[in-house]
Amino acid sequence: MSNFVGSFILFPNTLDQKVHWLAHWNYERQEYMLPGTSKKPFETFQHCLVSEIEKTFELVPFDDFVLSEEPLAHLAFSEKILPSQVSDHFIIELFEFQSLNEQAQQVLERDLRNRWVSEQEIEEGACIDGFPISGLFRSLFHKANLANRLS
Repeated sequence: MSNFVGSFILFPNTLDQKVHWLAHWNYERQEYMLPGTSKKPFETFQHCLVSEIEKTFELVPFDDFVLSEEPLAHLAFSEKILPSQVSDHFIIELFEFQSLNEQAQQVLERDLRNRWVSEQEIEEGACIDGFPISGLFRSLFHKANLANRLS
């Protein structure tokens, strides 16, 4: 059993008249996931996410991007990501990009660790080319009702 307390960023984009979501490759888990990180005890959910975006994408807060002040969702739940595991416990806040300048968007687009994934790929747990998408991504997608909120 593990505990995860942290934040993830939601960055929807419309491609071919369908909403796609920014997913970032997690080298440790070998799968695509929403960009985000775990929270240290002294950080707010938003602060840990801002720090992660600065570190991972080398973007500058308030110059390159602004996050929503309030989370889109605050979720607390337990679940088995893999059927053979014991339940993991999660406390997660999901934030949206409130604004992202054009240069910052190009940085995200050029980063080969990123990709836009569709709702169908999230549901299937794999990208069209077979790369895995985290089961937690699918869980967050449903628990936060993202298909209905932002499409």
